[in-house]
Amino acid sequence: MESEARYAWIGGTLIALFMALAGGLYWLSGAKDSQPSTRYTVYFQKQSLEGLQIGSEVRMRGIKVGRVADYRILPDTARGVRVLLEVDARIPVLEGALAMVNRKLVTGIAGVDLTNTTVNAPPLTHLPPGETYPVIAEGVPEMTRMTSVLEDLGNNGSEALQRINRLLSEDNQRAIAGTLANTRALTGQLAASAPALRETLEQSRRAAERLEQVGVAVETTLTATGHHIDNLAAQSRDTLNTVRATLDSAGATLEQTRTEIGALSLSLRLTADLASQDLQATSKVLRDSGRAMQQSARALGEPERILFGPPQGNLGPGEER
Repeated sequence: MESEARYAWIGGTLIALFMALAGGLYWLSGAKDSQPSTRYTVYFQKQSLEGLQIGSEVRMRGIKVGRVADYRILPDTARGVRVLLEVDARIPVLEGALAMVNRKLVTGIAGVDLTNTTVNAPPLTHLPPGETYPVIAEGVPEMTRMTSVLEDLGNNGSEALQRINRLLSEDNQRAIAGTLANTRALTGQLAASAPALRETLEQSRRAAERLEQVGVAVETTLTATGHHIDNLAAQSRDTLNTVRATLDSAGATLEQTRTEIGALSLSLRLTADLASQDLQATSKVLRDSGRAMQQSARALGEPERILFGPPQGNLGPGEER
């Protein structure tokens, strides 16, 4: 009886422990799910999504910050695959953020890495037309870049090998052999003509020395000619300065003469005006004198009027009929 009671007590204890463990796990999972999260949409077009599934990790700087909530392969190939991400609301996803698919090399399990590319950018909250959640742009992971670089290196290496193969073809080998034979023959000819070439080089050296001497003489002549030209230029400059001063003096004299001629012309104009006025006055005096002489002549033509006065019946000055 005591062993049965002991087994019952052990069984009840184990059941209680399992229930407590299950309740703790449920509480922990419920507490985790109760944390607020933010959803984002990513359209993957250029990257392979192999190993990505619902529940895959979403990481930022290597830390798990969320999970893949859903995905959908779109019929429009231009938009690729739409993946819905659930990210902890405390994580700052900023405008300009990029989403890249990275997978572990051993297990092949893929996840989504988020990277903020802009410093001090505002949070990503803008909703594009027709979208339910903000859209994170697709980035290019380092592995993809390395793969692209390796592919380019492989293509370039393959092209280089093809060129080397073309270079080492039979026709080219025969051409290279002919070139080597010609080079060997040319080398033999050069060796045979080495003394003549040495003599030619010696003569060229002597000619270069003579040319150097001629160059020194020419340089001396040019230097002397340059000094003479500088003296002539200085004399010409002095002559030009003298001529310029003479022209300036002549210009000043002409200006003074023009001023005096203007004053003389004004004086002559005034004199002519005064003479015209005098002539007009003289002409008036002569007219008055002629008129007086006419009256005197008319009076002398009637002496009896002078002696006896006007005839009877004529009115005198101031008389009225």
